[in-house]
Amino acid sequence: MIKLISMNIRGLGGRIKRKYISDLIRKQQVGVVCLQEIKCEQIGKERCYQIWGSNEIDWIEIGAINNGGGLITMWKKDCFEMKRFRNGNNFSIIEGVWKIGTPVEITITNVYCGGTLREKRIIWDEIREVRKNHPIKLWCVAGDFNSIRSAGERRGQSFNVNYSSEIWSFNNFIEESCLVDIPLVGRKFTWYKPNGTVKSRIDRVLVSLEWLEKWPGSKLYAEGRTVSDHCALILKDVNIDWGPKPFRCLDVWQKDIRFKELVRTKWQSYDIRGNGLYVLKEKLKRLKFDIKNWNKLVFGDVNKQRVELEKRIQVLDGKDDEGELSVDDREERRQLLADLGQVRVKQEVILQQKARV
Repeated sequence: MIKLISMNIRGLGGRIKRKYISDLIRKQQVGVVCLQEIKCEQIGKERCYQIWGSNEIDWIEIGAINNGGGLITMWKKDCFEMKRFRNGNNFSIIEGVWKIGTPVEITITNVYCGGTLREKRIIWDEIREVRKNHPIKLWCVAGDFNSIRSAGERRGQSFNVNYSSEIWSFNNFIEESCLVDIPLVGRKFTWYKPNGTVKSRIDRVLVSLEWLEKWPGSKLYAEGRTVSDHCALILKDVNIDWGPKPFRCLDVWQKDIRFKELVRTKWQSYDIRGNGLYVLKEKLKRLKFDIKNWNKLVFGDVNKQRVELEKRIQVLDGKDDEGELSVDDREERRQLLADLGQVRVKQEVILQQKARV
């Protein structure tokens, strides 16, 4: 189980805001806290201990410049053991082992995307490149992205052409990073102008598909707006043990003609005797096992397929740049691009289904 707080605090120097974060940590019993716009050059050891109410913590921070921006990521040592970190342009990445339950390697990125669209794209490109070649698959990117994904995520402000470009760029970053936008429960917006006339959903938590497979009950909640014009976000795994997990049939399987044939053939092959309910239960149990094997051996890992296709296309593009591409190579590249398009569609369908509330 994992719990995380993310919030644009708009300055952590005042006692009221530090107490708010301290109370929220105590109330939610979280293991990680990501704060943006701390507006302090350095928080310091004593203040960190005071905020968490314990000295059994650790943290990484990026100091504010001219009292603007700044990030701090804090965590409990008995929940998370950091192995490495990387501070970039308005983002901070920590990677290590989450120790609650079965230990697992995870990466958490705390990000603040202030400034122009060009500046945001630089941040998104840097994070995407790190994510693309990173050995750890369980990723979480949390913070204030200062961007919306659709026109419906902003109210009270006229929509212009610049928003369309920004929406496309932000969605492209999420898609190419193979991340899932965790739906917000209970609220539509995370930032409000003080007079309430303008509101947007610009704060969010993005996670990888592998993160959702590890914590399938991941939900994102927003606290009320109090000490900041941003709401605090709480990410937590709310899976309740109701007994054996129901089997989830991915929509994308049903578009594969081999899947229907597999189900029909396997179902007819099971020779089970007994009353009707017993036979149905045992057949479903065996079918679940056979579908999982089919998914692994035949349907395949779409993430791995995409990487392999992109690598081969990149090789052929390199040959083309040097003027060494043959007719056969061009035909191969055409087919590879078609295959890549199909894989991306499969991947998008899977990500959307995994992200449903």
